[in-house]
Amino acid sequence: MNIENYRTFQVLAITESFVKTAEHMNVAQSTVSSRINELEKFLDTKLFERSKWKVKITNAGKLLVPYANNMIANENEAISHIKSAGNFEDCIRINVSGGLYREKIAPIVDKFYNLYPQYSLDIRFNKPSVQLEILFENDGDIGFTYIAHSSQKIEVIPYLEYEWILIANPDYDIPTKINVSELTSLNFSFFHLNTELEKWLLDALPKSFKPRININSIAQLIEYVKKGYGCAFIPSYSVKEDLEAGIFKEIKINNLKPKKFYNYIAVNKKRENADVVKKFLNLIPEVYNNR
Repeated sequence: MNIENYRTFQVLAITESFVKTAEHMNVAQSTVSSRINELEKFLDTKLFERSKWKVKITNAGKLLVPYANNMIANENEAISHIKSAGNFEDCIRINVSGGLYREKIAPIVDKFYNLYPQYSLDIRFNKPSVQLEILFENDGDIGFTYIAHSSQKIEVIPYLEYEWILIANPDYDIPTKINVSELTSLNFSFFHLNTELEKWLLDALPKSFKPRININSIAQLIEYVKKGYGCAFIPSYSVKEDLEAGIFKEIKINNLKPKKFYNYIAVNKKRENADVVKKFLNLIPEVYNNR
């Protein structure tokens, strides 16, 4: 059965109009009617009740909707894989945030690229919540997120344990130890918040507190702190080497108990046994050592 028949059925089930379906699919109304008739003949059942002014889906049609959606999604996924892989054996589709990529994932990508020339890579930068949506829709293979969300479609693997630390340029006029009460008087030119960090600092900062500039890129935030634009909380893994090299200084906070944060690798279960995915995961030391 032609997949276009199922696509037409999918649209008609939503619009309940042959005219609107034809417009949406950019085909003639007669083509819509022909495809639905062909599908009904193939299934030997009526999918829609037609009248002069109205189209109504039948109970049999309602039963077909989820199966048609799955067939179309599977075809789209196959097309995506084939296009992504091109002349390669397979393609790994990675979703990650910029800050984590810069410090942790980029070296793994370099190693993978040189070790496995038979595979291609599709790397996209997205927020953690968006990454999970992409994996759930089978449009990605691996994501890196602080959201520990397992489901029937996604496997979550523990990855990193880290702290958010307060840093500044060494020349920035601030002592390396301060009291928690002094936080509100600091020049937070940039202040990157995520939900977990915000919860941790809720007691330390008043609800009315506003940083001078908010920015949702850790990598760019680090660059501005290097220039001396105030101080900021940064994930410890992002600046470990820079701290050792003296590019930044860490400001310790008295009476503020350090909190552990976690990052996870989310894997599309439909692709977890693919060689390309397994080879990439095996290059990540934290994953390899725990398997």
